[in-house]
Amino acid sequence: MEKILLVEDSKNIITVLKLCLKNAGYQVKVVCNGVDAVKAAFDWKPDLILLDIKLPKMNGFLVCETLRGDEIMADTPILMLSAKAEEEDIKKASELGADDYLIKPIEPKGLLKKVKEYL
Repeated sequence: MEKILLVEDSKNIITVLKLCLKNAGYQVKVVCNGVDAVKAAFDWKPDLILLDIKLPKMNGFLVCETLRGDEIMADTPILMLSAKAEEEDIKKASELGADDYLIKPIEPKGLLKKVKEYL
């Protein structure tokens, strides 16, 4: 079973995305801040990371940069999730090594399509 690390601090979004992913057959681990995201990524070694940008303790950009700087996590797909649709944020995510940038709200079918594409 493929493992997905969901890094999100909104309880409503967590509920919807976790249910969607679990129903599609994925094992899901949820963390709600950037510091825990880095720790969980190294400890749990997910097959894919769904990463919000606006997070407590450490933002998603810094999490992405930290993970991409380590050879263990360098090839793990990272899909950024954000309500921020500014070109500047999308470009920054790409420069830091994110594989894709998904704008919230995202439909579950669209999310699953992207997840399958990167797995």
